Amino acid sequence: MADEPLKILQTCFSQSWGGLEIHTLRAVSRLHKRGHEVYLACLPESRLAAEAEILGFKTFKLNITGYFHPLLIKKLASFLIKNKISIIHSQLSRDIASVVPAMLLSRRKIPIILSKRMGSYISKKDLFHRFTFKYVSSVLAISEVIRKNVIETTPIKPENVTVLHEPVDVEKFNPSTTNREKIRTECNFTNNDFVIGFVGRYSPGKGHEDFLNALSILKIKYPYIKALIVGEASRGEELYEKKIRTLTNDLHLNNIVRFIGFRNDIPDVMHAFDLFVFPSHAEAFGAALVEAMAMERPVVSTNCDGVLDIVIDGVTGIFVNPRKPEELARAIDKLIQNPDLCKKMGIEGRKRVLTNFDEKTHINKLEDIYRSF
Repeated sequence: MADEPLKILQTCFSQSWGGLEIHTLRAVSRLHKRGHEVYLACLPESRLAAEAEILGFKTFKLNITGYFHPLLIKKLASFLIKNKISIIHSQLSRDIASVVPAMLLSRRKIPIILSKRMGSYISKKDLFHRFTFKYVSSVLAISEVIRKNVIETTPIKPENVTVLHEPVDVEKFNPSTTNREKIRTECNFTNNDFVIGFVGRYSPGKGHEDFLNALSILKIKYPYIKALIVGEASRGEELYEKKIRTLTNDLHLNNIVRFIGFRNDIPDVMHAFDLFVFPSHAEAFGAALVEAMAMERPVVSTNCDGVLDIVIDGVTGIFVNPRKPEELARAIDKLIQNPDLCKKMGIEGRKRVLTNFDEKTHINKLEDIYRSF
């Protein structure tokens, strides 16, 4: 029957902890709430596995870290048979190197869905990729720029590539039901402080340096500005975090910037902002932007890649060029001086999220895709 619960295997063999892994966990949660039987195949010692188990989700742990694991592929095939899996949804591209042979070994014709959140800089139309993509039923691209990249770099047919934006829970990310003062009090901000927020892991290319340099330009004119930097370093990026903290000290911003690490209360955190900045040099999408807009925060963002699917320049926020801290400072300056414009952009931003990025609409589309095979 059309409404019969599905048996879904989500795969994400990643050791990192960032947007990809967080959104994988959210995908599992959304499907679980819809009544489907969902399993998450992941690395044994990963943060993703730990977080999934805290939430009570079913995990299947395999130490698949590369492209050739015959014994583990056999275990995966046995899992598919034993649990009568009806859909495989891989969240990481390299997962299909194990998922496809496991599906074939199971002798079950299981549709394989691949989510693409990052573009590729190399062509993947060699014999190996032609073989694996032959068994990929559908690719879900997080943005239009990624859809085009998938078509250009892989052998999959264009009609099998669909844009499915990462959604947001608009009930959770709602300024009417969150506490603006909670985080401002925690950080000792006053009502007169203008708080600029940045949410993202510490990684080169996210634009931390540009943000700090923009603050350095603005601090003399606006002694009441404050900045909240939210996020943590993924494995291997700890030195970059130290670099950012050192730069904060070198620019004499210690009395302006607060580093509060990874948080589970992002709606409350974002409600504390007066303005959200997204200075990334390149981005396949920009889920934090959608969340900030859902919270009615005006945004200043670089005009890169997948961000173009989200922000409407001059309506929900202001675009600036990447790697241009002076432009970033000017855009922030404009909004500090125009509180009415800030409010208007915030309202328009939430309207756009409700229309285009609502979680319920997303899960309906995803279920339709699953059931189309």
